[in-house]
Amino acid sequence: MKYLKYITNGALFALLLAGCSDDLDNKPVVLPVSGDEIEFGAAPGGFTDVNPESRTIYDVPAGSTFDNYQLLNIKWQYGIDQVRVYCPEGAEGFRTADYTVEATDASSGSSTGFLVKNGETGVRWGNTGKPHNFYAFYSLGKIDEGLQTGTTVTATIPTGQEGGKLLTYNNDGNEDPNGKFKIITPDMSFCMMAGKGTWTPGTDKNVALTFTPIVTVLDVLINGPKEDDVEFMNIVSVSVRSKSGKNIVGTFSYDLANESYNFDATDQSHTAASIATVQTIIDNNPVRLEQNQQLNVKFFLLPRDIKEGDLVVSVLTEGGVVYSKTISGTSTSGGDGVLGAGLITRIKTPKLGGQEANNWMSQIPDNALFTQLSLPGSKNSFAYRVDAGYDPQTGLSKFYQALPPLGINATVETTTQFDEGIRVFDVHLNIDRRTPVVYAGGANVSPQITLATVLNTLRAKVNPNNETASECAVVFLNYVNDGYTVSEWLPMVMDALDSWNSSNGGILTTLDQNTTMGDVRGKVAVIINLQTSDRPTGSAPVNYINNFSTSVQNTSIVSAPYSRGATVRIQNLQQCNNPEITSGETPYVYKGKGIGLVPYFITRENKLDGASFDLIETKRNLMKELNSEIAQGGQNLYINDLSGFCVTKNQSSTGYLNYDAYVCEDYWAFGTRYRWSSVDGESGGPIYDYANFPLDESDYVGVSSSAERPEASSNYLGKKWLVTAGNDLGNGGNTCLFAELFNGEAVTEYSSLVGGLRQPLGIVLMNFAGVATVDASNRSYAVQGIRLPRLIMMNNFMFPLKTGTTTTRSSSDTSYSKEGNVWD
Repeated sequence: MKYLKYITNGALFALLLAGCSDDLDNKPVVLPVSGDEIEFGAAPGGFTDVNPESRTIYDVPAGSTFDNYQLLNIKWQYGIDQVRVYCPEGAEGFRTADYTVEATDASSGSSTGFLVKNGETGVRWGNTGKPHNFYAFYSLGKIDEGLQTGTTVTATIPTGQEGGKLLTYNNDGNEDPNGKFKIITPDMSFCMMAGKGTWTPGTDKNVALTFTPIVTVLDVLINGPKEDDVEFMNIVSVSVRSKSGKNIVGTFSYDLANESYNFDATDQSHTAASIATVQTIIDNNPVRLEQNQQLNVKFFLLPRDIKEGDLVVSVLTEGGVVYSKTISGTSTSGGDGVLGAGLITRIKTPKLGGQEANNWMSQIPDNALFTQLSLPGSKNSFAYRVDAGYDPQTGLSKFYQALPPLGINATVETTTQFDEGIRVFDVHLNIDRRTPVVYAGGANVSPQITLATVLNTLRAKVNPNNETASECAVVFLNYVNDGYTVSEWLPMVMDALDSWNSSNGGILTTLDQNTTMGDVRGKVAVIINLQTSDRPTGSAPVNYINNFSTSVQNTSIVSAPYSRGATVRIQNLQQCNNPEITSGETPYVYKGKGIGLVPYFITRENKLDGASFDLIETKRNLMKELNSEIAQGGQNLYINDLSGFCVTKNQSSTGYLNYDAYVCEDYWAFGTRYRWSSVDGESGGPIYDYANFPLDESDYVGVSSSAERPEASSNYLGKKWLVTAGNDLGNGGNTCLFAELFNGEAVTEYSSLVGGLRQPLGIVLMNFAGVATVDASNRSYAVQGIRLPRLIMMNNFMFPLKTGTTTTRSSSDTSYSKEGNVWD
């Protein structure tokens, strides 16, 4: 580990008033005039030239290489970099102004710079008979407030430090597409610098401003995989965190006059500011790091003392495996093991490799609220086969996944959904001889998998023997209608949960608004989805959702009550149009403009309410709408179900309409009696387009989608009732095509949430989690099942999570001793 000064020979940036000229020594002394604007310039050597279109972040000095550099130059980005200057002795009303750094001679390799005011006026001289003090801050865009009425400035260093370009260099520091050194260019506006200068009466009006970096910087060089391990790894992000929970990013104030800091804004904010992350995804692809290659990233941290043994550098690879290394060493600039502000600490990691367990949640601080997390999940988790003979035109695919969720019954598969970072599982339970068993793909899973087996397997993954727990899991349990009512099904499920819990105490847990990550490490949260108002009774700690909508046709976000007093907000539209089936035999309905085949129900909603036929677009808008709700700080449980299917030319997929009309009549038989009788000429079907429905629903006192009607009585005498069938069908379709279309939409949406748009995402369910492609019917579908979970996982480390009252500890202490260091 090396401790580097920011620039060669420790020199500071100097902005000297030069009247846009380098020839300072030959100019006569010119005294300032009160009320005149102050000009700021630069002397020779104060700046080095840089391409005005892109910043060379840090420059390796001549004679040094990426392997051995001890010093780094910082270069200005002329015409782009901006500063604020404040002079308390300046003329009243003209004591502060914002400026852009410009070059006096951009064609020269040793050009100097000067400041150009951004507005109509700049800082003006006050009483030139008195000394003037000048204070400046870079970067202007990172100032929250300050340097306008006083010498204090407030700024924020973010958790997610979004990178820029991916550049490749050779060891000499020159760009080379075949070089072994890859660099994610950081946002240099976070390289905050404080500028100071003084002027005394009787001296030349040329004012020198000296800028000194004030933030702490970690310069991390990540080595590629070990020679005896994999050939390459896909790097999603690199993070640095404080094991003790000390805030290392966030908002701080700095008084430039007395050079003092205040961190109360962050330390009292109840947010997890103990982690900083650099995303290493370029053009939606992770950085590929091969053997003998190195990746360089830089972190900007709060300008406060940080004990090096408290910091852990972690590398998140695609799929959710985290490699961590505690920063160690004693050769700090002060010899006290403390990282100081204004210096770069260089860290070289050992080669990646050796660790197999998926442990991405280990980096989430213990005191982070569970409601703040972004959790990738799989829908219909155990429906993990893809039927190669499925007909994409007419078939009903009921397979939503390509990987086994947990490895139960797996024989040849080399990975599972859990291994790929999935932490939420959607399980359907049937009852077999009073035992809850997993149901998927239209039948009980074979060989049979009991609820107890699911929980045993999850326990082993989130709470491994003799290891510190870092992960948790959420399991949705869903009712299967196969001979038992919900009221009959629920007690048998609870009996199984109670029995398992009695032998596995401390694993099942409940979730509420105050639950933290530390509360759920090593635990499983069971949430029972109930279409009714039934409530589970038993000893096992469980969660449940009442009045849960299982409709596949929800074209709006639905709400349901949650057992812990909150509301669940759910986006779960499933039955969508098929843009690849644009024509064919009647009676199916086809719409143009990329919409294609549409289900029956949307033809009715379009006719009655003007709803769009493009259900994929509707689902995309609902996804965004739910994200907007979350961003507004709601305290609900949010489920963004991104799964679904595109309808096929199959009436069980599209749905249809059969209809029969009845009228209430009286008849004489030992007194007045009433009955429902069929209405001649008012029955028919199937209809696939509501526009062809010949009746007017307003002529009927009621409409039901089953044969059930209210009891005939005098209240209904002479009134008509309409019974429909088939309209609520949506029993599957092309799940592969839907995943290819919609998971791509989700990747675009979540990739757009950068910088200040970062927010919790809630629980996100999807088709084909953990795989990039699926093959069906002689076609390969790009389902984005690796990229989408990756974005969701990484989101947890890109903004400050709100915190609860759990005491922060080293989140699973995923750092390694020398003897067992997987980096070695």
